[in-house]
Amino acid sequence: MAKLSDFLGGLASSICDARVNSDIQSLRIAEEYAKNDLLKHFSVPRMRIDRVELNIPVAVDNLIEKTQNIYQPINKSGFSTKANQQVINSLPVDRLSIEVSKNLNAAIDENLKTAIEDSINKLEAKIRVDQKDDAIKDFSSTIASKTADLVEIFYRENKIKIATRELSTLKDKVFKDLQAALKDEIVFKQEVKIVDSVDVIVESHKLRDINPQNVIMIKMTISEQGMEWVNMEDRNGKIVNKLIPE
Repeated sequence: MAKLSDFLGGLASSICDARVNSDIQSLRIAEEYAKNDLLKHFSVPRMRIDRVELNIPVAVDNLIEKTQNIYQPINKSGFSTKANQQVINSLPVDRLSIEVSKNLNAAIDENLKTAIEDSINKLEAKIRVDQKDDAIKDFSSTIASKTADLVEIFYRENKIKIATRELSTLKDKVFKDLQAALKDEIVFKQEVKIVDSVDVIVESHKLRDINPQNVIMIKMTISEQGMEWVNMEDRNGKIVNKLIPE
């Protein structure tokens, strides 16, 4: 008995190993050809795996399910507005003039929008795998850090002193306030059961003893795509090595 994911992954890995062994053999042949005055003019044989089709009989032995919570789609506009307003409410404006406070609020409102939108997309992805609390925590942490950075920049540009301790306190406050304000914005919809893993019987002698009606055929097609290291120049003019498809 084996997990279906491990079994199919093992097959793909074995085919990859076969290609590696083939390349090593091609290298040995190339070295031998290079030593011979006649063979060195011949092309070195090299095998490429174009397409491998596998028809695999298996029988399901055990199907493991898990429970997952499904949530209502997030109202992105409302969520973004509430998050932005909560950040504004948490800003340290007590010792600022009314005009400077308005400018700070405007700067945060303008520069935080993209970060909030990007973080909402990540939050949605985490919620899909049943991690509501972690998703809100990550969202709040990201926005709190971004807020602290923007406040520091604003204070520096306006020649207003702010201590590192104050920024740290602000970051913690925004983090906690966002979690409290947004926890009810993600609404539970229903609980469903999904397949977590599948255990299958793959041994031929065991499959012979199973009713053919309970045996399923898996058709698996594997195509090779080679990768190669390439020297490239990044935006800063530095030469870097990148692994890209051939």
